[in-house]
Amino acid sequence: MSSLPSPESGDRPQLDDFNHFPNALLDVPAAELWHHLRGPSLFRIPGRQAAPLFVSVLLHGNEDTGWQGIQVVLRQHRNATLRRPLLVFVGNIAAARAKVRTLPDQDDYNRAWPGTPRPETLTAHMLRRVVQIVRQAQPFASIDVHNNTGHNPHYACVNSFDERHLHLARLFG
Repeated sequence: MSSLPSPESGDRPQLDDFNHFPNALLDVPAAELWHHLRGPSLFRIPGRQAAPLFVSVLLHGNEDTGWQGIQVVLRQHRNATLRRPLLVFVGNIAAARAKVRTLPDQDDYNRAWPGTPRPETLTAHMLRRVVQIVRQAQPFASIDVHNNTGHNPHYACVNSFDERHLHLARLFG
């Protein structure tokens, strides 16, 4: 695991993996993350319980509500240990810089997870690594928080009608 990298040129989707979340990022807007991070980053934030919560944000550069939400939660717990560990994946920092969904030469991060029809891309490879790390951590839940460009109410999508999943989804509705 690395410390904060210095920004470098190039927007190759290589995952940076951190064992902490720097307070310096708590007030950085999504469009300015490129000053602090080289690209897609995974933050491992300790907590008291064993099973972490996995949260993905900024899969689309112009959908920053998830990033803002993580900042609010971490600011509120700045001087305390979280109840549950967090694994926070911050995705498309290059597109966030440009305030667009994706850059013209990029894969859509939200469509490059395992199972994509294009598993050979650098983005798909990087996201397979994220999934591998998250599976090893055995999270109790996985949440992707992002907004869209339409006028829609809050909603949640689930991959199972198990009551535990539905309960979690209701918390966002």
